[in-house]
Amino acid sequence: MSEWIEIGTLDELRAEGRLVARVNGREVGVVWDAAAGRAHGVRNRCPHSGAPLCSGRIREREGGAPGAYVLTGQRVLRCPWHGWEFDLRSGRCLDDGALRVAVYPVEVSGGIVRLQA
Repeated sequence: MSEWIEIGTLDELRAEGRLVARVNGREVGVVWDAAAGRAHGVRNRCPHSGAPLCSGRIREREGGAPGAYVLTGQRVLRCPWHGWEFDLRSGRCLDDGALRVAVYPVEVSGGIVRLQA
């Protein structure tokens, strides 16, 4: 049975860019995409090498050939250690389709951020 877990406040999330908590024995986080004005829930462990994924940056994915980069419009979470990029909605690694990070529903209500785990 899944439940909504209070992670922190929206003010804290906006100020820090991330909120991290231990939920059901796992470290999970909520990251703030300031450009999109949206929160995303994600496991705080990169499946590539175990980096604290929530410490990474959210940005727009680049595509194209070297020297001819274009922005794709897709928002991704970039791992702080090796730069692997993960789709914020599906958790799929865009650099290696065999890797995926767990994503969680997030709700913000009355200034409180909750994650469904």
